[in-house]
Amino acid sequence: MADIASSVDSHVGKRIRLLRGLRKYSQERLAKALGITFQQIQKYERGTNRIGAGRLYEIAKILGVPVGFFFDELDGFTTAANVGVHEEQTPFHKGRTAEKVEASMAEKEIAGIELLMMPETLELARVYYSIKEERNRQQILNFIREMAVRP
Repeated sequence: MADIASSVDSHVGKRIRLLRGLRKYSQERLAKALGITFQQIQKYERGTNRIGAGRLYEIAKILGVPVGFFFDELDGFTTAANVGVHEEQTPFHKGRTAEKVEASMAEKEIAGIELLMMPETLELARVYYSIKEERNRQQILNFIREMAVRP
């Protein structure tokens, strides 16, 4: 259970880092808005310190997203703990061990969050949204999609 919980902490931390980068917030700026040190932000982003519900709500409010954003793309979170029910909770992914779930989560994070955090991706997003004409943005998006499927 502790391993799965720490992977959730890591996932949430990566989502904070991603969003902070997209919003052009430094660790210092976010920390100041929260009334904590930038070192605490670093610990949150690495997943070494857990973020309480109230603090996560504050972060979501400052960065302008719903709290659920931090849990997007998080799956495979299962528990065998008894939470007031007389039987174990049913895993979301039947037949998968915790190790397989952890590996699957890690692969998705590399493919998803890490890809979004690459400098080229951030620059592309900034430049794309600096184009005022929505029709032009749509044409560029269609062009990129076409290029992606070409052999």
